[in-house]
Amino acid sequence: MSDNANDTIYAVATPPGRSAIAIIRISGRNAAKTPALFSVPCPAAGQFNVSRLMQAGKVLDQVILLFMKGPHSNTGEDVCEIHCHGSRAVIDAIMAQLEKANGFRLAAPGEFTRRGFSNGKMDLSGVEGLADLIDAQTPAQLHQAWAQIDGALRAPVMAWRAEMIEIAARLEALIDFSDEDLPPVIEKGLRKGTKALITALAENLADGGVGELVRDGVVVALVGPVNAGKSTILNGLAGRAAAIVSDEAGTTRDIIQIQLDLDGVPTTILDTAGIRKTIGAIEMEGIKRSVTAAANADLILVILDGSDKYWPEACDKIERAIDHHISQSSANQNMVSGKVINNRPRLYVLNKGDRGIVRANYRSECKNKYNDTYDMLVISAKKQTDINLLRAALAKWLAPLNHADGSVIITRQRHRQSMQAAHDALGRALTHDFQQTPELAAEDFRLAAGALGRITGEIDVEELLGSIFSAFCIGK
Repeated sequence: MSDNANDTIYAVATPPGRSAIAIIRISGRNAAKTPALFSVPCPAAGQFNVSRLMQAGKVLDQVILLFMKGPHSNTGEDVCEIHCHGSRAVIDAIMAQLEKANGFRLAAPGEFTRRGFSNGKMDLSGVEGLADLIDAQTPAQLHQAWAQIDGALRAPVMAWRAEMIEIAARLEALIDFSDEDLPPVIEKGLRKGTKALITALAENLADGGVGELVRDGVVVALVGPVNAGKSTILNGLAGRAAAIVSDEAGTTRDIIQIQLDLDGVPTTILDTAGIRKTIGAIEMEGIKRSVTAAANADLILVILDGSDKYWPEACDKIERAIDHHISQSSANQNMVSGKVINNRPRLYVLNKGDRGIVRANYRSECKNKYNDTYDMLVISAKKQTDINLLRAALAKWLAPLNHADGSVIITRQRHRQSMQAAHDALGRALTHDFQQTPELAAEDFRLAAGALGRITGEIDVEELLGSIFSAFCIGK
């Protein structure tokens, strides 16, 4: 940030708009002088006063004033808070008075939190957890955010990093005393410790991307032939008429989406155009988008008309189209547990079960062919009870994401990249002869430690900081 870190900053910490209470935060070396700007005394540290703020002999508002003496505050600096009434007139009057004060300026987005980070009140993973907490919409997101704030990522990363630095220091000692041999028992211990670190990193990297999906949400694509009932299913899941339903083939030509909370997992459901041969340019574009959406979704819900005797062939056609697109795509990452074909899990639904399932004996074959974890679900989309069964099946499929034990520590792609870099560096270290080339091995341990240091913000993060803190609201 270009602004002077020695300035005293202020901002409204509550959302804009009419409210009963608003909070204005002030942080910095002049924070204790804030009450004097309104002709009232400053409360003692850790206490509060109920005061009438004055301006030119007139009452602005009756407020609660709180004062926290640094470093015992969330920013690590002196902090004053004004809890006032939330009218626009009151807020504007107080902010105008602060604006005129010497050494005071409006805070930049995320600057309060950044000062807390700079003053050692939290590490970078805790900052990210705080951002996730502010954005949390589901219980799973809430639990995960608090796990991050409480050190679910920081604690193991710091322990691993400390061990890497210790091993590097031991190897560097050999460089200074190159005429001395490294006792075999010590070398064996160093290699054993390195392998343990590699295993720990590998286990966390193989978490299926659960943390990222809980944070960002899951995308479920409804795909299938025309008139299979995709839009009816979407409306049933949404509980409203989100998509047009018609017997006319090709009614849905663009992607329609709804947002759901499936047992704590934020889920986006996409209704796509029916897949069929067509000569219409608009419908053809819609089908192309359908296949693309399915290929990029976290879960594919294949909807088939079980009353149509050709539904197995339709299923095969859809599979080939999706798999071909995935094979051509570089973005081929699966992050949901379950049976996966080309890295995309799928759940199969035979709709219109009230009309009777044609070629029902084919179901067992399809189960073995497509999905050996879940049976093909037979429903009638017109029945709410069957929609509830589908919702339950989706929730079961996504259950691994609804974790609340803090066991998943990776919540961002940058965490994953840094841990992968550390894992790879340790692997290279093991290829070196600790006795003959300790300097090479030590360098790889330093690289590994440095990669983990970027997770917590201990090194090499200036550009990253600007990106992270700019995403915060002003006043946080």
